[in-house]
Amino acid sequence: MNRLIAYLIGEARISVTGASPQSVLNRLTEDGIPFWAVERTDEVHYRISIPMRNTKQAMKAATRCFCSAEIVKNRGLPVLWRKILRRPVLLIGMAAAIVVCFLLQNKIWVIEVKGNERVPQEVILRELAQIGIKPGENSGDYDPQQVKMKMLNAVPELSWMAANRTGGKITVLVTERSDPQEDCKKPIAGNLIAASDGIITDYCISEGMRLCNRGDTVSEGQILVSGYEDYGLCMRAVCAEGEIYAKTWHQGSIVTPTVTMQKEYTGRLWEDKTLLIGRKRIKLYGNSGISVDSCDKMINVKRLCLPGYEFPVALETAVFREYTLTARQKIPETVQSELEQAWERQVSSDMIAGTMEQTQYQFSHDEQVFVLQAESACNEMIARLVPIGGQYKGEENDGTDYQRRTD
Repeated sequence: MNRLIAYLIGEARISVTGASPQSVLNRLTEDGIPFWAVERTDEVHYRISIPMRNTKQAMKAATRCFCSAEIVKNRGLPVLWRKILRRPVLLIGMAAAIVVCFLLQNKIWVIEVKGNERVPQEVILRELAQIGIKPGENSGDYDPQQVKMKMLNAVPELSWMAANRTGGKITVLVTERSDPQEDCKKPIAGNLIAASDGIITDYCISEGMRLCNRGDTVSEGQILVSGYEDYGLCMRAVCAEGEIYAKTWHQGSIVTPTVTMQKEYTGRLWEDKTLLIGRKRIKLYGNSGISVDSCDKMINVKRLCLPGYEFPVALETAVFREYTLTARQKIPETVQSELEQAWERQVSSDMIAGTMEQTQYQFSHDEQVFVLQAESACNEMIARLVPIGGQYKGEENDGTDYQRRTD
């Protein structure tokens, strides 16, 4: 018999014992009782499976053949149903869970935003909450077209928006408006100027008229490649392109204190647990009078979610580790090495392209601070594009004449 049918109608596994158990099988066939999975354990023992509803008839048939029959195991859907009926609380819970699942479909539980790059997700969620789309609200009370128009008016950076509902989940798809300034970053006509003072070492010009040669000394703001190309009879304005390398010098100093405060943990721990439901925080237990100034805080958040579906319910666990601060004297040799590495990283980050060729350091210290004075000779790319008629205003961090303080 098919396993599915046997499971649905219920299957009884019985053991037949007698001098001639084969006669029991013949008797079952004459009475029209189906059986399957016949297993012969020895000459006087057989095991067969029959429908549960024919158990009494099979017992009588075995008795007429001077054999005994014993039920080994009952299995199938009827057996499972009887077990459930013996546990009414479980049955009520299952029914309540099904009803709650249908009711929860009408509520918004998750809002997912896709397609945003420049506009923060928090801004979009805040504006959606202003028009009534937030966790806990009815999902069928909004008009997608009205939501689209209100959101486009509230967030000018968006050019298109759609809110699709799937059960208790709202998927918000947005398209950001392109920035005209980004589309026109490259000017129609421009010059390449020097970003800093230096001596020209190499160049590669692909567009524009070159106004410098190798070995020339240039100053910051000087035009290196003109955006006007002179053809004798006419002039053409272009956007100069190329790379110009020059020998430059970076000077500066780095200061750090001679004493550092080091953490030493006392071994005392505190733990806070908070239940997060939407924007509500329900504190389960913990000490609210913990001094955060003398403790490290580590937060672990476990969210309630299903595959592809996240509920606005989470358990937040905050662990506080107490420590004391102890003053430690720094070792001069170690500090000097760290400051030299910090100087090299800073100078390298200030250059768009290039290398450090030579650096001279002067290290000194007193009772309070370590001071590293450095001067580096670099071969770096100094050409910067400026629109014709514009003025070079320097760079925010050009790596020259600065002082840095580290703890």
